[in-house]
Amino acid sequence: MAKRNNKFLLKRNILPYNYIWTKENPISYITESYQKFLVNLEYVNVDNEYKVIQVTSSVSGEGKSTFLSNVAFLLSQKGYKTVLLDLDLRKPKVHRIYSIENKVGVTEILSEKVSINQAIQKDKKYGFDVITSGEKTNAVINLLQSKKMFSLVAELKKEYDYVLVDSPPIINVSDGLYISKLADAVLFVISQEETKRGLVKEANKLLKQNDVNVIGAIMTQVDLRKNTYGYGYGYGYGYDYSYESKDD
Repeated sequence: MAKRNNKFLLKRNILPYNYIWTKENPISYITESYQKFLVNLEYVNVDNEYKVIQVTSSVSGEGKSTFLSNVAFLLSQKGYKTVLLDLDLRKPKVHRIYSIENKVGVTEILSEKVSINQAIQKDKKYGFDVITSGEKTNAVINLLQSKKMFSLVAELKKEYDYVLVDSPPIINVSDGLYISKLADAVLFVISQEETKRGLVKEANKLLKQNDVNVIGAIMTQVDLRKNTYGYGYGYGYGYDYSYESKDD
């Protein structure tokens, strides 16, 4: 992207998906916040029980994809073998991180058109791998519940230190709850600017009803000029700010 356009986007706090803040701005308050998150994650995961980590939210536009791409980059920088898996089969976004076509991914693996290795996108620039969602399908729930999906995740779990899973919001569709059955742990993203308290409570209720293993919450899009902000419900830790594409 042209330098002029980048300046324009920065002024509006809107960055392209393939702009990973923690890579481009290693010495910044935002990057430091991500680093603090990783410290918390390592403490929570001291026994390495959580290899497959799903990230979800109440509704769309809360910064999941941006958060995941930055965490994946920092994990890879620390020497962890990391793959970013897009299981948002309805509105996928992970392919935008690499600016690649979303033609070979999860759906092609499950339909046995390609192998897992053929679907993995590797890039030395970022140091982590990506598996996109693949071509869209009307059989989303069937795929998420299939034995082949569980086998796919199990194979990735053997190969990688961390499998970071991008998933749809909890309230919009039920996909996220099915995906939680594939994950070892779930992180719940809350946008200060976008998410209403009632939606957070509703999502929290759904997560508890389905015995989802939520290990923490991340507050995104925080306006540091405002006073301390909270929903008054109890997840343990967060980070301060995330940039997300306008159309998320």
